[in-house]
Amino acid sequence: MVERPNRKRIVVLGGGFGGSYLAKELTRRKYGLDAEVVVIDRNNYFIFSPLLVEAGCGSIEPRHCTVPIREFAPKAELLMAEVSGLDLERKRVHFQLVGDDQCRSIAWDHLVVALGSVTRVLPDHIVSGVREHAFFMKHMSDAVAIRDRAVELLELANAIDDPEERRRLLHIVVVGGNVTGIEVVGELEVFVREASSQYRNITPEDITFSVYELNDRLLAVLPENLSNWGTRLLKRRGIRVHTGTSVKEVHSTRIVDSNGVSVPCSTVIWTAGIAPSPVLAQLGGLPLNKFGGLQCESDYRASGLDNVWGLGDCASVPGPDGKPMPPLAQIAIRQAPQVAANIAAVEQGRRTQPGHVQLQGVLVPLGRHRGVASIKGLRVHGFAAWAMWRAIYLMKTPRFGRRLRVLVDWIVNAFCTKDYVQLGMHPASRRGMARPTCKDGEEAPDMEPHR
Repeated sequence: MVERPNRKRIVVLGGGFGGSYLAKELTRRKYGLDAEVVVIDRNNYFIFSPLLVEAGCGSIEPRHCTVPIREFAPKAELLMAEVSGLDLERKRVHFQLVGDDQCRSIAWDHLVVALGSVTRVLPDHIVSGVREHAFFMKHMSDAVAIRDRAVELLELANAIDDPEERRRLLHIVVVGGNVTGIEVVGELEVFVREASSQYRNITPEDITFSVYELNDRLLAVLPENLSNWGTRLLKRRGIRVHTGTSVKEVHSTRIVDSNGVSVPCSTVIWTAGIAPSPVLAQLGGLPLNKFGGLQCESDYRASGLDNVWGLGDCASVPGPDGKPMPPLAQIAIRQAPQVAANIAAVEQGRRTQPGHVQLQGVLVPLGRHRGVASIKGLRVHGFAAWAMWRAIYLMKTPRFGRRLRVLVDWIVNAFCTKDYVQLGMHPASRRGMARPTCKDGEEAPDMEPHR
């Protein structure tokens, strides 16, 4: 990359919600910054995560909830690379370009850490088998893998004669009764049941979904009346809800809950919280808290470091009450202009301002045109909440062209049957499935197609 010694450079580590929105803000004229903005990320896109589950379940095309960073922040430069280290004294970032094994570095005048989060996986002595046997819901590959898994399970269950094994195959467990977990179980249950109508040997009673939540109620972030309404709705649809219960063992054919009960199942989807990106600890020199997140001051500056900033899921930034701002996409988006303003203040010799972003509301789709929503004191449930969710996130989808594509997908989906087919994009869909064991000359049982 060409060095420009007469121009300040702002390097943003991470091109997710926080990093991409910040890159776009930093290039706006209102801040008066004459700076080169460079984003370093492993991907050249970020996922519009509110639509991730719908993309996985076929309500919209997967590519329609991916946002190209170059298109979203056209005045910023993008390096498609993985960060390998920091030299805080010399103010340089070390990285490797994707597809290249050479170590490179770039200098910075301001460094912004926006590396996001990963799914939180507890140590094996607390919960075992998660990494080996569970699915996550964080990236597009995760959503597609779960969709492919569901279709493969339906095909397998339809072809076998053992009713007990069929019920095990079609028992899907979601661990985590938070917003992501409930959205997953709500949408995936609809997808599987609608798809099952194409399989002659599968009955509605063969399909089971279960949710495990350690808290005493689902959707604890919502007011209790909305949480209870949503729970009752899920139960009426036959979804088993286990509150005050966790999972302590995950196996390929079963789980063991915190009460010691062994439950046969084929698929576990793990949505029990998030943790800061582990890359933070690997970089060295950054002030981290006990959870592995970047410890920041109230103005987003990393504690004890000059011109190093943090935002988004990976940063612990205290609000006026001293508590860290919640790690949510809507928070990261609204933190971006505050960080940009503070970087501009430093460059222009002004005082930085403490940041504060509050949760504006929570909207959760439950599937089947139902949802729950709490926005600035307004509490809504049912069809109105679901319609509100779609309208708000359609308007928040970046750029008009992508909004139009999403809207067309929804309209087509309302009048046409989905394609209940695998996309075949990710090998994780076969996690825990049996592998061929037949040998030449070995006698195998006859099988007749079900009629």
